[in-house]
Amino acid sequence: MKTDLKNYIQLYKNFLADDYCNKIVEEIKFLKFQEHTFYDPKTNKHLPKSGSQELAMSFDNTHSKNDLTKKLWHAIDRYIKFYNFPWFDSWQGYTAIRFNEYKESKKMALHCDHIQSMFDGDRKGIPILSVLGTLNDDYKGGEFILFDDYKINFEKGDVLIFPSNFLYPHKVEPITKGTRYSYISWVW
Repeated sequence: MKTDLKNYIQLYKNFLADDYCNKIVEEIKFLKFQEHTFYDPKTNKHLPKSGSQELAMSFDNTHSKNDLTKKLWHAIDRYIKFYNFPWFDSWQGYTAIRFNEYKESKKMALHCDHIQSMFDGDRKGIPILSVLGTLNDDYKGGEFILFDDYKINFEKGDVLIFPSNFLYPHKVEPITKGTRYSYISWVW
């Protein structure tokens, strides 16, 4: 087993075709987005970590959302098979896709995806993998940073998979021009 944390980060280039990404972006432009917040167990409140710079998110459905969810299955399967660990050869499921909208000056604060709130109902567990992708490239800024300074060079249609625990802190730098659209799902 490799002990360098970067070995468990996989970027799949051109996972989605440009035309497909364009179609999804046109659909999600009409969704109802709300400010993203983080849960703070100390205060029992949901608050933005970036103040007025926090991105917006939506779990709303689009015509393409179910199809995109099915496509992600292949990326997750590829990730699991690549590592070929006898103790980690499957997963229980993955969440509905959440769309992210980063308008000019918006960002996401440094955090890890050890999210427990999505498992308060029928699902039991914790997220083990974060699966995220970008849907456009007509913006500036918005760099995705893992750890302190490990920049992931996302392009339109790419998908990134990495573990969802405290060892993988990440953030999105502020958008300086345009709007960045992305999506995320969590595997458990």
